[in-house]
Amino acid sequence: MGYYHHWDEFPLREIGYLKGSPESSKLLVRIMSSSRIMVTQINAKKGASVPLHHHEAEQIIIVLKGRLRARTGKDSSELLGPGGLWVVPAEMPHGIDYIEDTDAIEMVSPIRLDNFEGYTISHTFFDKEG
Repeated sequence: MGYYHHWDEFPLREIGYLKGSPESSKLLVRIMSSSRIMVTQINAKKGASVPLHHHEAEQIIIVLKGRLRARTGKDSSELLGPGGLWVVPAEMPHGIDYIEDTDAIEMVSPIRLDNFEGYTISHTFFDKEG
């Protein structure tokens, strides 16, 4: 049996692991998850960023509108615009700088519990930059 929903049923909200940081209000997400895959709508304002971090999940990000700088590891980055696709392997340190107001879709597997309230263990995910 399948499940049916409407995207608007899932609230647009701040990312749990960024709450309290200056970036949290610049970066809103809408998340839908099954038991094995998570899909996220990303709405980022110019100047928002996600610090260098890593996790067990693989992820694919597709830029729909705007531009972002995708940082993979400490020394590699790529500027992505509409239609740009970024594949991040499991455990690969990565971060994002939003160059313009940006809309994107992210697919993640397995699901990242740190995106949900009460599951963040910050020292597990964030890496020191520089």
